[in-house]
Amino acid sequence: EREGCSLTLRTLEGGSKKVIAMSSHPKELAVDKPGGVVDIGTSLTEVPIRYTPLQPGRRDILVHFMEEGAARGATPVSAWLLVTRAKMPVINKRYDIRIAAGKPASKKIMYTNPYSINRTFKLRTDKPSLLSFRDAKSELEVAAKATQSISLKFSGQTQKGVTEDILIFVNDED
Repeated sequence: EREGCSLTLRTLEGGSKKVIAMSSHPKELAVDKPGGVVDIGTSLTEVPIRYTPLQPGRRDILVHFMEEGAARGATPVSAWLLVTRAKMPVINKRYDIRIAAGKPASKKIMYTNPYSINRTFKLRTDKPSLLSFRDAKSELEVAAKATQSISLKFSGQTQKGVTEDILIFVNDED
């Protein structure tokens, strides 16, 4: 599940700065603004943050706000240590998929849009080294109340006799 919060920033130097957030966990935490660029000045600016955990448990995430276009190794405008805790999501559906060990494989599962309007869903997995989605942008467009297939690509990196639990997150961005 996606969670939101905001951080309050300002620059101590005069004038305005365009900053971008650099996270130690960029697949899980990002600025919740188109383009990810935030304009800050000497007054307080609230920056919306989106946190979408891939694993349950406690995680320390370091976030540096860097001036846009700053050289590598430049001093951050602001730095934050966010301590997060995530619970295991409610599992709505289970699939028992069997594939041959050591061989890449493709499978399909079905997903039904529960909404009465068309939706675009973001697809993510907790084990990207084992599973990816055939659609490179990891999105699924489904008409209202319609059913659509999700194409899965398994890397084949599992060992014979090993069972893996892999979570697939299907989230709308609203």
